[in-house]
Amino acid sequence: MLKNTTEQYGIMARALHWIMALMIIGIISVGFYMTSMEDGDDKWELYRMHKAFGVIVLMFVLFRWFWMLTNTALSPLANYTALDRKLAKLGKWALMILMLVMPLSGLAMSAFGGRATSVFGLFSVPGFAEANKSVAGVFHDIHVFSGWGIAIMVGLHILFALKHHFVDNDATLKRMLGRH
Repeated sequence: MLKNTTEQYGIMARALHWIMALMIIGIISVGFYMTSMEDGDDKWELYRMHKAFGVIVLMFVLFRWFWMLTNTALSPLANYTALDRKLAKLGKWALMILMLVMPLSGLAMSAFGGRATSVFGLFSVPGFAEANKSVAGVFHDIHVFSGWGIAIMVGLHILFALKHHFVDNDATLKRMLGRH
């Protein structure tokens, strides 16, 4: 089944979840690593790839927002407490917002820094002809803050999924694996 039901995520939601999980964990890891590197060709190549994948993540995020808003929402499992429901909703929206803020702030940082963002030579998002380093700096700070925020939220997301699976023995993780 392509679309969600009230009991199970459809194949599209599951595919988006896992593809984006791998991409975001990868791009965040590369982001943290590349900022600690010495200046040089290897570092700048990682920056180019990081930026290109960031644009691809943004496209996935926009599609995921569309898919989420036009699809059936799953019913909470019976064992979920009111706190579980509130934390799940808060966590979902925090991740969704951070997944949007992260690539947009990166693009804005590059654009205001006067740099284009090439997406593997297929197309480019242009930078502004007149760079504004102070505005670029604000977007840099937003990008760093959202990077740490998404890293923390992804970690919590994984911990809560494992808690539901191994401690609560419920179907939370199975729903996202398509085994419920």
